[in-house]
Order: sequence, then C-alpha cells, then structure tokens
Amino acid sequence: MRFEVLGPLRAVDASGSGVPAGGRQHQVVLACLLAADGRTVTDGTLMETLWGHGPNDSKRVALRVLVHHLRRNLGTESIVRATGGYRMVLDGHELDASEFVALVGSAAHDEARGGLAEARRSYRKALRLWRASEAYQGTADNELVRAAADHLDEQRMIAFESCVDIELSFGLHRELCAELSALATENLLRERLQAQLMLALVRSDRRAEALTTYERTRRLLADELGADPGARLQQLYTAILRGPAPAGAPSAVPDAVRPMQLPAPPSNFVAREDELSVLDSLHKRVGPGQRLRGSMVVTGAGGMGKTALVTHWAHQHQQGFPGGQVYLDLDDDAPAATALARTLIDLGVAPDDVPKQAEARAAKLRSLLSRRTVLMVLDNVSTAEQARPFLPGSGDSLLVIVSRNRLDGLVAREGLDLLVLTPLPVEPATRLLLETAGMSEPASGDARTLVELCHGMPLALRIVGAHLRLGAQPDILVADLEDERTRIARLTTTDGDVSVHAVIAVSYRRLAAPDRRLLRGLGLSSAGATPLGAVAALAGATSGTVLTGLIDRLTAVNLVALESGRVSIHQLTRIFAREQGQREDTSADRADAERRLLSWYGQATGEAQQLIRPTAGGTDGKGAPDPLHLFHPELPDTAAAVRWVDAESDTIIKMITEHAQSHPDLVWPLAAHIRGWLQRRANRDTWIAVTERGIRAAAMAGSSTGEATLQGSLGVAHSLLLHRVEARAAYQRASALCQRNGDHAGLADVEASLGGMLVESGELDEALPPLLRARHSANLLNDPDLIFKVEHNLGLLHRRAGRQQEALDSYTSALAAADRSGNRDWLSASVHTNLGRLHFLRDDVDLAETHYDTAVRLARSTGDRMREAWALHGCSDVAAARRDAAAAVAAMQEAVTILETLGDRRLDEMRARLAELLSGSTVGQTPPDQ
Repeated sequence: MRFEVLGPLRAVDASGSGVPAGGRQHQVVLACLLAADGRTVTDGTLMETLWGHGPNDSKRVALRVLVHHLRRNLGTESIVRATGGYRMVLDGHELDASEFVALVGSAAHDEARGGLAEARRSYRKALRLWRASEAYQGTADNELVRAAADHLDEQRMIAFESCVDIELSFGLHRELCAELSALATENLLRERLQAQLMLALVRSDRRAEALTTYERTRRLLADELGADPGARLQQLYTAILRGPAPAGAPSAVPDAVRPMQLPAPPSNFVAREDELSVLDSLHKRVGPGQRLRGSMVVTGAGGMGKTALVTHWAHQHQQGFPGGQVYLDLDDDAPAATALARTLIDLGVAPDDVPKQAEARAAKLRSLLSRRTVLMVLDNVSTAEQARPFLPGSGDSLLVIVSRNRLDGLVAREGLDLLVLTPLPVEPATRLLLETAGMSEPASGDARTLVELCHGMPLALRIVGAHLRLGAQPDILVADLEDERTRIARLTTTDGDVSVHAVIAVSYRRLAAPDRRLLRGLGLSSAGATPLGAVAALAGATSGTVLTGLIDRLTAVNLVALESGRVSIHQLTRIFAREQGQREDTSADRADAERRLLSWYGQATGEAQQLIRPTAGGTDGKGAPDPLHLFHPELPDTAAAVRWVDAESDTIIKMITEHAQSHPDLVWPLAAHIRGWLQRRANRDTWIAVTERGIRAAAMAGSSTGEATLQGSLGVAHSLLLHRVEARAAYQRASALCQRNGDHAGLADVEASLGGMLVESGELDEALPPLLRARHSANLLNDPDLIFKVEHNLGLLHRRAGRQQEALDSYTSALAAADRSGNRDWLSASVHTNLGRLHFLRDDVDLAETHYDTAVRLARSTGDRMREAWALHGCSDVAAARRDAAAAVAAMQEAVTILETLGDRRLDEMRARLAELLSGSTVGQTPPDQ
C-alpha cells in the first residue's frame, strides 16, 4: 500500500488504483496518524479533531469503530493500538512525503559537493511527486495535520527555489519564466522566488516585466507589512536598472560567507581522549553515500569542561565543515524562535526572508543545512524543546548540544547520542593544574594535594592554577581548601568572575523546592555515595515513588548520579549543598535530618551485625526497626553483610565522629553495631578510636549497657595489640558496669576476654581463675558462644603450658560449641587455626595442613582478615616443613599484606619470618611455638 499526502490524501494499491479510505471522518483519522510520523496520536486528540471538546464513552466507541473500518478498508494492520491512542507503522508500505524528503536530501547532498546536474534531477523528481500545491489538501483543518502540511509545503518551496537556482545557472531562464511566474503570483511575499522570476525575465529580454515584478512586490510589502524589500531584491533591482542582465540574483549575505562563531578554545586543554574519540566517530560517515551518525548531547555537571571539550574538538575539525561553524549560547532560556532567526541570518538568509513562525524558521533551517555541511553548537541548553528545532533533517550538517541537563527526551525520541563528562582522573587533572599555573612540574607535594581537593573538576583546577600563577603559596591554598568551611569560597578567581559556587548555583536555583531540600540533605552526609534507604531518610520520603521522582530530577540536571543502588554526589556539590543548608534550613530542620540518617544507618548496620555477630547484644533493645524506613540493604548472608559494611564503613565512622556530641543516643548503638566488622576488617587503631567515641556517646546518653558493651570491645582491641595496661583497664570498667547492670552473660564474656589476654601475655597462672569463672557462668547459661570463647582460650592456655592433650580436649569442646552457634563458621575458623598449630607441634603435618586450609576457607567466607592472615601463617609453616619454599613465601607474603592494613601485633613477627623464608635459611625447620 502507498499513502499519498502531497495533495489530496489518498491510498493506492500495488496496481496503482486508488483505495477509498472511507468517509470524511475516516480520512481525518488517517491524516492525523500519517502526520504524526510514527508517534502516538492520543484518543483525546483524535476525538477533539473529529467532534470537538468533551470526550465521552460514546465518542470513544465511535473512534474504535472508525479505526476498525480504516483497517478493513485499507487492508492493513499498520494502525496499531498504543498507550492512550493509535499510531501508524509504515513498515512494508510507502509514503510519498518520505520519498520526497529523501529525494530532496539526496539533491542537497549532490548540490553541496558540486553535482548540480544530479541535484537538479533529484529536485525535479521530488517536485513531480506533488499532485497539488498543498499537502494533505482537504484534511489539514486541525493543528496536527496543518503543522505537518505547512512543513511539507515549506520544504516544497525551498526545494523548488533551490532547483531554480541550479537551472538558472544552467541558462534555462526562458524555460522557467512561465512556471516561475505562476508560483511567484501564488507566493507574493517570498522574496527569493520574486528575485528568481526577475532574473529569468531580464535574461529573457523581458526587462520591463522584471521591473514590474519588483514594483508589485515593493507595494505589497509596504501595504501588508509596512516594510521595504530586502537587500537581495533591492540589489537585483539596481543591477537591472544599470545595465545588462546580471549573472545571478544578489544575496544580502554572500553564499561564500562561512560563519566561524565558535569561542576560542582553551589554550591548555588536556586529556579527554576517550570523549574526543566519541566526537570523532560522530563526524565520520557510516558508509558510502550515507549521512553522518547524527547529533549529540554533551552533558555533565557545571564546571566539568563541556564547552572546553566541544570548542577544542570543533577547532580541530574546521575543515570538515565547509559550510561554517555556528555557535549559539542559549543561556537565560533564550526563545527558540529568536535563536532560529539569528541562525538563519548567520547562514546567509536575508533578514526580510526569515519566516515569521518558529516552525517555518525551523523548516527553513533544515533546508539550508541539507545543502551545506555546517557544525552548529548550542551551549547552555535548558530543555529538549529549546534544542529540537535546530536538529538537521538531512545532509551532512552536525548539531552538538551542550547542557548541564541530561535532555533524555532527545535521546529517547530523536535517538541522539549522549556523552556524559565526569571528573578528570588524577594524572590529567595534575597536568591541567600545572599548565594553568605555568609550572613544568610540581614544586612540592602540595600540588598533588590541591588536585585531590579539587576532586577532578576542571573549573576548580583552573581556578587553583590561576591563583598559583598569580603568586599564591601552595601550602596556604592547601590549608584553605582542606577546611570544608572555606573550600568553596576559595574556589573563586580574585576578581570574582569565575566561581565554583556560582556554577553549581545555576543548577540549584532551577530546582523545585523539594528537590533543593533533598540536595541540602545530601550535604549533611559525608558520603560520596549514599544508599537509597539513607537518601529516603534524608528526604523524609515514605514512598518509593516520591523518592524515585526526587532522584530522577536531580539526576536529570547532573547534580547527582544513581549507580548500583547508591546516589553519588560530587564532593564540591556536597559542600555547596551543606552550605546552602546552613543558610536556608533551621538548626532544628538539620538536626531532624541528621537523626533520620543516623537512625537508618543504625538499623541497617544492626541488620548487618546480626549476620556478622549473630549473638552480639549490647544495645538496650533499642533501635527497633522503623517501619517507615525504605530500601533496607539486601543481606542474604554473612559475606553480603561484610561487603555492605565495607562499602559504608567510611561513612559510618565519619558519622560516629561528627555526631557523637550532638546525637549520642543514636551514635553509640551505631558504634556497637559495627564492632563485629571492626574486629574482622579494620585497622586496630581505627577500631580503638571508633570504640572510644562510642563509649563517650553511651556515657552522654546515660546507657551503662552501651558503655559495658563498648568497653569490652575496646579491651579486645587492646588485647590483640598486647596493650596490657589499656586492655586490663577496659575489662575492669566493663566488668564493673556488667555487675552494676546485673548482666551475668556480659560479665562472663569480659572474664573470658581478660583470661585470653593474660594467656597471650604469658601470665598463665593469673589467666586461669577468670577463665574458670567464665566457664562456670557459660555452662549455667548454656550459651554456646560463651562456652566457645572460654574453651578456646583454655585450649590456648593448655597449649602454652605444654599440656597438649588438655589443649586438644578444650579445642574439641570449643568446636562443638561453635557448631551450636549461629556464628559457627567465624568461630570455627579460629579453632581450626589453633588445632593446626597444635598438630603441627605434634609433627602431624598432614593434619595440621587440613586444619589450616579449613581455617583459611572459613575466614575468607566470613570476611575475617585477621583470622585469614593467622591461618595463612600456619599454611606457610606447613609448606616450609615440606621444603616447598615458593609456597611458604607466597602464603607468608599474603599474610603480611593483610596484616599491614590491620596493624596487628603479629605483623613484625611475620615480616621477620618472611625475611627468613626469602633468605632460604629456615625452609624445612620447625618454627617456634606461638
């Protein structure tokens, strides 16, 4: 089936016979669907077009019947039901308008490369498709069809004028006079057409008629518009008066003029090789005779160097755009109609020939771009609608849109490519800073610190570089920028002309109030990436739909990014947001948001703790789940819980540090919930510092249970570092608090920990009484975790005392207790390490190896780096005993690497052992007992 709209609407079958669509209403529906060019036409639009306002059920039924008849009459299933309406799918069918546009595009391409004969043939073939002077004749009585018809009518006239220019250059003036005269009479205000008629007449020795044509046009313009003819007509008129027939119709702006409007590129552009390659690929042809890939949106947060990238690239490719380079800054939301008019004039259209309507201006621009290869850059675009009229329709012209906003509509509807600029990596960021500062290499380590404090934002790097070039001292700049309270203020040029604050503020001011409030809330968190649940808590959102809308709007303007269930924010944007919060929000508002954030993290970290240390209590039973909290972390097992805290640990620790004084009742449970992770994964100094802050917060909040729990954790941390005095003091404080609280299980746990510390210190006789007291309480309570801890430490005591059988008995009891615990694998890893040591000392290397391998596996599965390192130490000893030097060194190197991050007491011992293994002097020898 072929559909023809270049004249009265009709459908034609394969034999060329017309196929009646139906009555008047059927034709109107078909016209609307064809005019929509594959887009959905809503039921409301169709009903309003057919029957006026006020849709009702009877009209909906009537519409469905009309569509059913259309399908039956045309024998096509191309009319498909879409969401809320209908659309036309022309796959397998033809549309004369599409054929017309393709032919005009081909003609324009041939004309641009100098193939005038081929261009003329294509133009004439395209014009012969028209069966009347108007598209959709007889059905263009609604807005949708009328807009499509006007667009096609304008394209027809531009194609005709372009064809006539070629034919006049071929000397076909006599042949054109009649055709031109008829069309010029129908289009008296088209000055280009009148000029062509005048030129054809004067070349045909009809000078008087040419002058009459000018006079007719002059009077009409004066009467209708109160204006004089444009420069083109006036120049031609003068030329005709002065002498022989002119060679061509003068133009107000000569065709040879190539607009070169791009701003100067940055003199010290660095990096962005990948992004430049993307732009390069956009400019390459996809195949012989085919057009460019399309247009592109270059987006990113303010200050990311979007304009610098595009101008740098464009200046490198000037020769690739012989039609010129147009640059438009659409800041302050410049109206598209005004910008279109300016662009047409810049491309050589006489001001008087610029159409009055925005749609007609866009159509004229597409026609111009189809005949020339032009690069257009639209900078500071706010919306897709602002940019859409500038999209080239055909030919080799290219549009690059620069925007802080994502403009997803252009990507979804027009299929534009999207290039998102992100912060610069450290190495190119350093180069940019040094080049801006005029430095060949860093004068000190301060340069690298300055780069880090700019967080990869090119604008910030250039501002800091400018300060350095003007004599600022690097160490003073570092001091100013390290303080978040002065960082944004310092990232401003001395004259105030360029400012990071101002750049971010542009995007911030355009946000709706709820979106600004969430951004200010994100400024309260020190996290670079915040889980969705924490974002919901900051926003006070209790609906996933509301939260999604907030995040989508912030993402659309590149103020945040959503990645893997976390909302990330650039650190300079975060600082800006925090400053805005201090200006706009009350202290009570900020405190409420902080408490919601701490509450969510307390609950989420508590859930993780239940997997990492299932039986660890110590939070007063407070912190019950808040039913309003959204998006709890998905933690199916211990490994997932450990990974989640790994990702959030920096944020949690900073919150504990920042809010211990202001919100102690929420901070100390957070410190208690993270202690299981601290023991397995954290540097020992970090463990101690976090726990001490938690203790102070618990004291301020009046929670003796919290103090006791955290004092016990502090004692374990000091014990592992063999800080005997500090560990004993912490255990004594914990013991006193447990006795005051009547916490028998807590007291037994402290005594078991104290006994273990004394064993490690070699004070075996002093260690036995607290361990026996703890064993008694553990058995009375029938607590498998307590029983494990006591028996494990008794096993260590017996082994150090040389009582190997007693040690084996205690370790066996500990293993049995671990099997009853909800924390079995983590507890068992420690027992297997000690069993490996015991059997190694008994010269049963094979059994020792089995226990050590099991310990490594269990430690890794539960994320316990410390136990993994100790078990690897044993694996190294086994390999050395077997004279496998390579395996012994590999295992010990891995153990040392792990403990270097933890700061464990055994690090120096293991380093010494590694040195011995590397020297080859101890392979095959039995290492001393530990």
